[in-house]
Order: sequence, then structure tokens, then C-alpha cells
Amino acid sequence: MKLMLVAISMLLMTVNTAAHDLDKDYFLFVKEFLTTIQQRTFDNNREYCGYFGYNANDELIATKPTKGEEDSCYSEDPPISLDLVASYHTHGAFSVDADSELPSSNDMQADLEEGVDGFIATPGGRIWYIDSEAGVATMECGRNCILADPRFNGSLLDPVKKSYTIKTLQRREDGYLD
Repeated sequence: MKLMLVAISMLLMTVNTAAHDLDKDYFLFVKEFLTTIQQRTFDNNREYCGYFGYNANDELIATKPTKGEEDSCYSEDPPISLDLVASYHTHGAFSVDADSELPSSNDMQADLEEGVDGFIATPGGRIWYIDSEAGVATMECGRNCILADPRFNGSLLDPVKKSYTIKTLQRREDGYLD
């Protein structure tokens, strides 16, 4: 109930970024929901995924998280009655072998093909927003914005920029850090 009151009180405020505007109550819901599934993703070292949308009562909800693999997750189809607004997934536990502090090109491609925006929670506690219309992934909040894996060590990873396109993600995956 408190969450709903906070969300309603922030209804008309927006978060402004260069690429888009996210309604603050919408982002607050996303942030709080992703925080609730972070510990599960660290404990099990698995990605969890699902969707955000509006139900028949015009309430923003999240579908039940689907447990994926260490580096992939395929959501169950959302209910037909859900007015779908975005996908979500976590990036599992911290690993020096995974560039998991940003979306992968596959993450972005999946949202683009599905025609839905996306949110990604990282082991370092970042939240990324994939704008499927603009084709841009933007870091909505940085390190420790939400629960971070206690084993996270950012000094072992390459630097993270604030935004990427699918091409810049592919270049990074190919070893280019420009």
C-alpha cells in the first residue's frame, strides 16, 4: 500500500535523459521490483526474467519471474490481458568472465525483435533501460542503485559508458572499448 501511495504521489514527475523520458512512478516500480529479485539471482547465479505491464484494473504489475540459466533467460509468454510495456531480466551473480554490467547485443536484439522496451539489473546494482524504438540502451541508475552482489569487484571489469547502441555493444563484445 505504501508503495502505491508513493507511486501515485510521483505520478506526474519524470526522469529526463538525453534519449527519453521515464515517468518516475514507473521507474520507482521497476527499481523496487528489480531490487526484490536481485538476492535470488545472486544466490542461484541465474538470470530471472519477465514482463512489466498494466492489468485490467490499469495497475502496473510484473509477471512472475522465470528462472533462467547462468547467462540467459526466456520468459514465459505474458497473459494476453496484460498491456505489455517492457521486459525485465537480471544478469546473475558477479563473474570476472562475464561483461554483465551492461546489456549484451543479444539482450538488445531480443527487445528490438519483440518490439518492447526492456530493463536489466546488473550484479553491480545498475539498471539499464532499452528503448526499442530509439535502439539505445541507457544506464538509468549506476553502481549500487539497487542491491549489488557482495562479491562484485568493478576494478576487474572494463569501464562502462552511460549508453550504447546495438552496434557499440557488438564492438565491445568483439574487444573494442572505444
